[in-house]
Amino acid sequence: MRRMYEMPIGMPNKLDSYDVIVAGAGIGGLLSAAMLSKNGFSVIVFERLSFIGGRFTSFNFKGYEIPSGAVHMIPNSRGSFTKIMREFGIDYKKTDVWVEYIWDDHRRSCRNAAGIFNTLKSTSARLALAKVIFEFMQPQKDLGISFGEYLKSEIGNDDLYRFFEAFTNFSLSLSLEDISSKAMFGILRNILLQGLLLDNRVVPIGGCKGVIKGLKEVISAHNGKIVTNADVRKILVHKARADGVVVKVGGECMELTGRYIVSNLGPIKTYEKIDRGEYSGVLSELRWKKPPAGITISIAASKDMLGHSGITLTPIGERVCGMVQPTAIDPSLAPEGKHLLLTHQILKNQNIKNEIELGIADLHKIFPDFDEQCEILCTHSFHSDWPANYITQGEDLPNRTPIENLFMVGDGNKPPAHIMAEGVAHGAKQVVDAICASQHK
Repeated sequence: MRRMYEMPIGMPNKLDSYDVIVAGAGIGGLLSAAMLSKNGFSVIVFERLSFIGGRFTSFNFKGYEIPSGAVHMIPNSRGSFTKIMREFGIDYKKTDVWVEYIWDDHRRSCRNAAGIFNTLKSTSARLALAKVIFEFMQPQKDLGISFGEYLKSEIGNDDLYRFFEAFTNFSLSLSLEDISSKAMFGILRNILLQGLLLDNRVVPIGGCKGVIKGLKEVISAHNGKIVTNADVRKILVHKARADGVVVKVGGECMELTGRYIVSNLGPIKTYEKIDRGEYSGVLSELRWKKPPAGITISIAASKDMLGHSGITLTPIGERVCGMVQPTAIDPSLAPEGKHLLLTHQILKNQNIKNEIELGIADLHKIFPDFDEQCEILCTHSFHSDWPANYITQGEDLPNRTPIENLFMVGDGNKPPAHIMAEGVAHGAKQVVDAICASQHK
């Protein structure tokens, strides 16, 4: 076969067959590929873009590692993601603060979930939080309302509403009205139990790109292949079983067979790659779902703006709901003597320019010395085909599809009650376990 690209980890041959074909080199696809290749499977990964990592990598701009999506932080140190990093020798450090809240008149932090009550402004808000905790620690029930409606009708405390609003905006890119009370109770139960175990966030050394580099090395060391600029055009299905893909590389389409297909393309694009006759109903339903959208402002700072390395949530803001400063742990993410501050806000209307301006106004409110100490490097909006998440939290599709040997990973396929990158890793681990188990049947 004529060689069209000389890729670092090899090109496929038209007639090649693999144990596992991974479509998409986002964090879900690369986690799956690394674990499967280490377990002895022959693996090839195809990525449509010229780089790997998707929304979990970074690009250097003026010496700062600007994220393509995720903000250089993993939700907890005891979860699947961190266990995988340890297994593969990917370095990271724990944050020193579990969460900080900045209110109109004060800022308070806690080092683990046991101190969460201290971040609230008033005794009435703390009592209201105790009531919510009691509710979500009970056996799950479906109240049939959004979490926002639950807080308004059952709790009725404005400070607690703002407390949860900042958390939900930051961690899920959703308003309180966009997530069901049932889904939120599951998430909060999971977070509280992890936090009470003295869990904390972690920052990978080298940021998101450090993780991607480590996973790429694992795949290469176990004879896996990664091909970029390679567009998976079709997922081949025969008799309800996936058994290959058609991929376009360098202007030429080729067909490859595989025992298992793992899609990191997102639920909509996955079903678009299948002959749509039998699954057109699934695709139509997915297209009605609006993916969560958000905005990140990347800021260069001349000093430590937060005073800690954890997450800061900002109910003081009209748009900005939270921020992190990963350089408090890994100074290499910015030029010497500088810090990188990353904010997040949800997209409340389609006027993106205006939403960014409102976010910048929040920064001046949060930091009175913002103009003296900070410079805005760039802003990024996440929506449409490059969203904050592919699917609203709580509506994720299972990792297993109705098609035998076709699996999905990514932020549209997180297991229930698991959020952010941790949810992606947990889903990838479930897929790997399922594939490994099928080998022994």
